[in-house]
Amino acid sequence: MPRSSMADLTRRRLLLLGSLTGIGMLAGCAPDQQDKKPVLYLYPSVTTNLSVSLDYQGRLTYTYPKPQTQADGRVSWQVTASPDGDLTDASGRHYPSLFWEGEGPASSTQDEGFVVHADAATGFLEEKLSVLGLSQREASEFITFWGPRIAERGSALVTFATDEYARRAVYRFTDTSSGAEVLPETFIRVYVLIGEVPRTPVPEQDLVPAPARTGFTAVEWGGTEL
Repeated sequence: MPRSSMADLTRRRLLLLGSLTGIGMLAGCAPDQQDKKPVLYLYPSVTTNLSVSLDYQGRLTYTYPKPQTQADGRVSWQVTASPDGDLTDASGRHYPSLFWEGEGPASSTQDEGFVVHADAATGFLEEKLSVLGLSQREASEFITFWGPRIAERGSALVTFATDEYARRAVYRFTDTSSGAEVLPETFIRVYVLIGEVPRTPVPEQDLVPAPARTGFTAVEWGGTEL
């Protein structure tokens, strides 16, 4: 084989190897997705001593209040939950919700959603969060956190992606007085993705209204910026 052909073949092999290596590096070094400010509200039918466990597919970066146990993406809180949503720890300190943040492999995409402009962000969130089942107090806390993050972009693509998120953040509730597992009769979870407005329009998302709240109700919201 002529020397020039050998050189070309070697170069192609090196380029292919470099491409494959690059793919591996990109896959291995993909930035983590930050799950920002998931907060969990609890509304039992009667005051109940609860152990709340979270199994998260990622690395927990912050929790509040201080949990009883925490290791390798797993965390457990013990609180007394009242029907009005008040949570009390063993020291008697009161909390409106349980809070955590974490980082995990980037997996969220936006193939549907809503293009929201800064001046319409508040009204948009009030309308959609009502459909998704948040109370006015819960929605207010959501909006004061996520509203500015939409507004500072000028415009954003907003997608609600709860199902995908729920697979990597799983809760269990146990009545510590009896040791029995407790399943919320109503569990409302709202997870928002905020990204850049795409050059090619995407379909508008069709939101499913939340069920009416009955019995022991758990409510959670959180999100991420892409």
